Amino acid sequence: MFAQPDGEGVRGSVPAAGDVNGDGYADLVVGDPDEPDRAGVDGALGGRVLLWYGSAHGIAREAKPVQLTQNTPGVPGASEKEDRFGGALTVADLNRDGLADLVVGSPMEDTDRRNAGQVTVIPGRRTGALGGGAYAFTEDTAHIPGVGESEDAFGTTVAVGDINKDGKPELFISAAEKNSSTGAVWVLPGGTDGPTAKDSRMITAPSVGFPQKDNTLLGGNGLLGVI
Repeated sequence: MFAQPDGEGVRGSVPAAGDVNGDGYADLVVGDPDEPDRAGVDGALGGRVLLWYGSAHGIAREAKPVQLTQNTPGVPGASEKEDRFGGALTVADLNRDGLADLVVGSPMEDTDRRNAGQVTVIPGRRTGALGGGAYAFTEDTAHIPGVGESEDAFGTTVAVGDINKDGKPELFISAAEKNSSTGAVWVLPGGTDGPTAKDSRMITAPSVGFPQKDNTLLGGNGLLGVI
């Protein structure tokens, strides 16, 4: 158990690792999407992500993490109850600048619709505070296929991989509750500056041969059953 900024123990549901500041050492990133039991002590309204910077000696037990929320300057949106920011998480160099970027799902984010969901990308930085240059995707983002609906939970899971071997990693986003919980997965092509909604694709359960009309949960249920 690490120390968090106030010195208390830290909770977390989703771990990931990557070199966020480009110093050659892996950093530990943990998503903590749950609402705090004690406000300001063991969590953050709407969820949070905690980052411990690595070093030649690893991470000291008493190290204090950087806390990122939707109220962090530069991060899109605002922290609201039960957004579940940090409910999905991966770390990867999306723009090939040598720095790992944070991809954070908040599947219960309210957009124009309740619990429609959102995915936020927070670029890595060599110096300065994280948050600057962050951007987000929702089902209402231009060029994202499909129609955003209440309870879709866009951002249930997230993943990154270069599936077409062009050196530009694609971003994968699922929405487990889409279309009566049959689910859907979006593939956002890699671009020069990171993933782009243009020419993105949506994969539904019927399109890949699943006959179930409900509860297929294409892309996985992630942490939806526990957060």
